[in-house]
Amino acid sequence: MLVALLMGLVAGAVTLSMGSVQGDRELDHQTTRFRVALQQAQERAVMEGRLLGLRVEQDGWQFMVRTGKERKWQAIGDDRLLSRHTLPEGMETTLEVDGFGWQSDRDEAAEQQRDEQKRSPQVLIFPGNELTPFTLELTREQEGSTSHRRLMGDEFGKVTLEQEEE
Repeated sequence: MLVALLMGLVAGAVTLSMGSVQGDRELDHQTTRFRVALQQAQERAVMEGRLLGLRVEQDGWQFMVRTGKERKWQAIGDDRLLSRHTLPEGMETTLEVDGFGWQSDRDEAAEQQRDEQKRSPQVLIFPGNELTPFTLELTREQEGSTSHRRLMGDEFGKVTLEQEEE
């Protein structure tokens, strides 16, 4: 009887740890997706000699380009990797730009109500491969544990990754 109880506890522990590993894989996948998309946006900015932007919202991100005569920001829709990306359920982002946390307030909430083409980016991607310095944190809460991946972009266009487990 004791052996059966111990086997049950071990099987339960293995099942729980497998669940969190799957969650970590999804978090790693989304982190990689963001890094690859940002790298492609940097390459596009250099190749086209254009200023691009990155708009981060709690549930995902969107790359943007500045249009010609109107000088307005427009969502990139002609590239699947750079178009609007929504994170899976239970995952969210937090953005800090130049040391300032980007939090929703009444103005931000009002901006989110505007047409997507009228929104502006928080991070700029320059044609010389420079970036607005930022820290993007991807968080996933699953089964009582929280996993984080923190990406930091510096003004020279370099992006580094940190990861945390709680």
